[in-house]
Amino acid sequence: MDCNIVKYKLMDYMDGNLDSEEVKAIEEHLKTCSECSNEYAEIKSTIDYVIDNFSKIDTGKELNLNPNIMKKKSTGLFTRMGLIAAILSLMLAVTVFATDIFDFIKWWKRSSERQISAWENLIENGVGEKLNISVTDKDIRVTAEGIIADDLNTIILLKIEDLKGNTRFTPYGGDNSNPCSISVSGDIRKVFEDIPPLVNYSPLYAEDENTVKLMVYTEPLDKDEGMVEIHLNKLMSLINENEESIVEVSGNWDMTIPAKKIPSKVYFVDEEIDLNGNELVIEKVTIAPTTTRIHYKFNVYNAESGRYIENVTFLIKAGGKTYARSELSRGGSMAYRSYGFVNREFDIQSLYLEDPSDIEIIVNTCTYTMGGLEKYNIDWDNLPQVIKYQNSRITIEGIKYSEDSTEIMVKEDRSWNRKYIKTYLYLRIDETTYIKDGEEDVPIKRDYYFSGTPLEYEIRDSKGKVKDLESKLWSDEYHYFVFRQNITLSKEQFERMDMNKDHFDEYLIPGELYIEGQEYIEYPYIKRNIKLQR
Repeated sequence: MDCNIVKYKLMDYMDGNLDSEEVKAIEEHLKTCSECSNEYAEIKSTIDYVIDNFSKIDTGKELNLNPNIMKKKSTGLFTRMGLIAAILSLMLAVTVFATDIFDFIKWWKRSSERQISAWENLIENGVGEKLNISVTDKDIRVTAEGIIADDLNTIILLKIEDLKGNTRFTPYGGDNSNPCSISVSGDIRKVFEDIPPLVNYSPLYAEDENTVKLMVYTEPLDKDEGMVEIHLNKLMSLINENEESIVEVSGNWDMTIPAKKIPSKVYFVDEEIDLNGNELVIEKVTIAPTTTRIHYKFNVYNAESGRYIENVTFLIKAGGKTYARSELSRGGSMAYRSYGFVNREFDIQSLYLEDPSDIEIIVNTCTYTMGGLEKYNIDWDNLPQVIKYQNSRITIEGIKYSEDSTEIMVKEDRSWNRKYIKTYLYLRIDETTYIKDGEEDVPIKRDYYFSGTPLEYEIRDSKGKVKDLESKLWSDEYHYFVFRQNITLSKEQFERMDMNKDHFDEYLIPGELYIEGQEYIEYPYIKRNIKLQR
């Protein structure tokens, strides 16, 4: 199978939406093609990381990303991966422009404190290794302060200091022509033989204005004791007044770090739970220094109720304390399927130091979607236009049209007894292009999706609107209850997605609005007592 076809079908392959012959062809191709395997690994890592960590972002802060960041993903996959790339860019905070620097610093400091505290608690109790390995180049010093390696993760804490100024630097995030500037090698497990180990990182607040702490996450060691090589060749300023003020510095901050893998404890559970007709099975629990991982599976779709489960979160109680989502781990596997059982992992704060003999696992939240795909003609001449979807009334309030962009404003149902939290709205543009498969021109249909963005919403939990949110950090109990959304089309978007320029004017006048389900959230709080017996 040709590389272009494989790359285009990767998302459908991961979603389980291909027939058995196509699956077999793609899997055979991935075994022999390092380029496609690399793209597959990047997509999977991105999805896993984003889904697990998206809820940690305080999107109430007014932040703007460097627009060049949005261009770093391949245009061929941008239609499906654009949102994921955008969220990931925000989470990694490659560089941000904060309209209110003080508020951003305040949020960043609170968010960083939880990660640093969890790290220090382990290090101070003899878990992991303290380090003081430094490399200086271009008047910037990078110091490895510690490493914790176990069967699930290898985590390294770096400190980046500007020795001649007051700039907070972070690794360069990459673009179309240059990869991300930080990578690892050495005795680290590879997902694919010919592909470097996957790396994520999180910039953490430090009091000194010239310093950033950097928590680097990668795969476990492939042996009990070995060396981790960090490669860092370009840095950029983290917080900037505007795009013109971004500072980029190229250099060599490579270093080699010794590491010892700390064994984890694995407990098999096999506990079945009924989630209102969708079966959930907790298969096992792994207690490692960096995290406590719950391995579970659930039946994605219940035909009788029409519920399609999107996500489940957990809590653990042990020794009189409640443990929530892990601050240290980059998250477990998040597989996706449209039907049948799907296997996933959820990372809880580490119980390694406590070493409990029994725990209580709690199903904390369950988000799901109901309602199928419906398509509605947009009546441009008769707005506002009321649409009836399921038992709700969705209103197209207005359309702002110009020669370069179109913005559609949509109001959610305002009934007092409304149960859903958000409607999945989008516009779709279809294009057919041709790619070479040997000597043959193969037509490929590309679907470009433009999703709704919340404009007006409340942040709620199980009791209603969350008060005093400024003093709180995001938790799994919170969700966005959306009142109004907008969908934007622009020629700049079309160009970035490498769409056909001859049809740009036509694309700015959409004829149909798609609704594909409404999201709900439940708080089951189902408890299961588990005896930890190996």
